[in-house]
Amino acid sequence: MAFYTVLIPPPGSGSERDDIEQARLLPETFAWAALFFTGFWLLAKRLWLATLVFALVWTAVFYAQRDLGLASSAALLAQFAIGLFLGLEGQNLIARKLLRKGWRLADVIEAPDLASAERRYFERALESRPAPTPREAVPVPPRFQSSSAVPVIGLFPEAQGR
Repeated sequence: MAFYTVLIPPPGSGSERDDIEQARLLPETFAWAALFFTGFWLLAKRLWLATLVFALVWTAVFYAQRDLGLASSAALLAQFAIGLFLGLEGQNLIARKLLRKGWRLADVIEAPDLASAERRYFERALESRPAPTPREAVPVPPRFQSSSAVPVIGLFPEAQGR
């Protein structure tokens, strides 16, 4: 079973039901694509700051290999280490990016797959919402209350009207 982190949009972006419908479920699993396609994975997930840091580190490794005599196996090991780190922490980077934008942690779900996790989250979220209450009678302001027992039909609230 995998764990899924549920994040909902910032407050004020819509009604509570809209927040539930726009929820993002992030799996707490290893990101294999981040291991093999590190830079492209960062760009695809729109992690701009992490992409910039990755480019700077990769440039430093390339410079060390070319001008300082770093062995190519060491450069390959560095690439593997960066990919392994992003594979392990990639989903957390996405969650942190969303939390910085104001998204809120709504729930953590344990489920075998994404479809089951979505179903469990929506069941929990919709059953925890309070049932809508019927509207209470709005009191009528005193100036619109009729002083006579005769019902008034029309625009004037009093029977002595013009």
